[in-house]
Amino acid sequence: MKKIPRTELEIMKFIWSKKDKVSTKEVANHMEKVLGWKLSTTSKTLSRLVKKEFLVTERIGKQSYYTSTVEEDDYLKFETKDFFNYLHGKSLKSIISTLEESDEITNEDLDDLEKWIKNR
Repeated sequence: MKKIPRTELEIMKFIWSKKDKVSTKEVANHMEKVLGWKLSTTSKTLSRLVKKEFLVTERIGKQSYYTSTVEEDDYLKFETKDFFNYLHGKSLKSIISTLEESDEITNEDLDDLEKWIKNR
């Protein structure tokens, strides 16, 4: 599996949220709202995701439909592992201290983490 850009990830998140095949039109409407994209930009990006084997396409009548071939959880695990290994040198302490220093983690989050560790 390869990492995909955020714009492609936005499309994948939309498709994953639908849990069924999604038409080009549905994806284009979403991308127009979120990023102001034109239909042609969305279509090209969908084609790239098909080439990368994240999606398969099916033509029904005049409309193309897309289905994910990559599960959301699998991609999340892949991205998390890459983030953990590459940016934090496999150091959980590095991740937690970075989050704490940037005020992205609360005391409640730390308490939850402590409970999770104790219950493992």
